[in-house]
Amino acid sequence: MSDQLHREFLLTGEAPAAAMWQFVKSNARPFAERGHPLRVIVTDEEEDRLEQQIRYYFGVVMKAIAENVWVEGRRFSKESWHEHFARKFLPPTEMVLPDGEVVIVRASIARGKIGVRAMAKYTEEVLAEAATEYGVTI
Repeated sequence: MSDQLHREFLLTGEAPAAAMWQFVKSNARPFAERGHPLRVIVTDEEEDRLEQQIRYYFGVVMKAIAENVWVEGRRFSKESWHEHFARKFLPPTEMVLPDGEVVIVRASIARGKIGVRAMAKYTEEVLAEAATEYGVTI
């Protein structure tokens, strides 16, 4: 098993803040001594993307694109268009496989993987591209 570490603390009060501080205090030196210092990132909690966003994205946006866009004499499925736009607009991340290989994968819009604001931005980017490149307006 690798020494890779990922911990998240939702700071809703003093107890979780104390737990986070204790964790950092207990682990900062040992990790730094092994040449793997801890990285601490603090952000505000973003609400997970909404089901209505997904329904709109697949049921309206992807459906309209799949039904109206022809590329070199072919139409493509909602799934193909989703993959195309996800690769283009969602930020890639690194994933470590069990054999140690590090691969680059595209981000996901699955529950827990993207927030409300990021999903809205992604949908806006898809809509803009659909309108400017393919003439599909929604």
